[in-house]
Amino acid sequence: MDDREALAYLADREAIRDLVHRYAVGVDRKDWATVRACFTADAACDYAWFRGDLDTVLGHIERGLAQFQTTMHLLGTHLAEVTGDTASAETYAVCHHRLARPQGLADRIVGMRYLDGLVRTALGWRIARRDVVVAWQRLDPVPA
Repeated sequence: MDDREALAYLADREAIRDLVHRYAVGVDRKDWATVRACFTADAACDYAWFRGDLDTVLGHIERGLAQFQTTMHLLGTHLAEVTGDTASAETYAVCHHRLARPQGLADRIVGMRYLDGLVRTALGWRIARRDVVVAWQRLDPVPA
């Protein structure tokens, strides 16, 4: 790989990382247009709790997150492999969800990995396939 190819490869990997981060920011801001724009129109998703086409999955995400006062998706380890106009990426996430319950506030915390199949489009990289693997989750009461 020459320098020009290496720079293009690194630029693609950074664009993919940016896309995954844009998704997390969109979810936490409940900016559904931004979230939708991270995917291809025909994306297929399996979020462990629900699966289906993009409209079905985004509907589940929007309704599911409506129960929380706030969320914060923290992204960590990220590995992307680019092959031409397709790529795969694995991103670790710890997702915090603040929930108001009759007995008081609680934090639902989920450790998971996003496994993404991506394609280069005229608008940039987009997620065509997403699988979410849940490693652990817990519900912690928030001290008064």
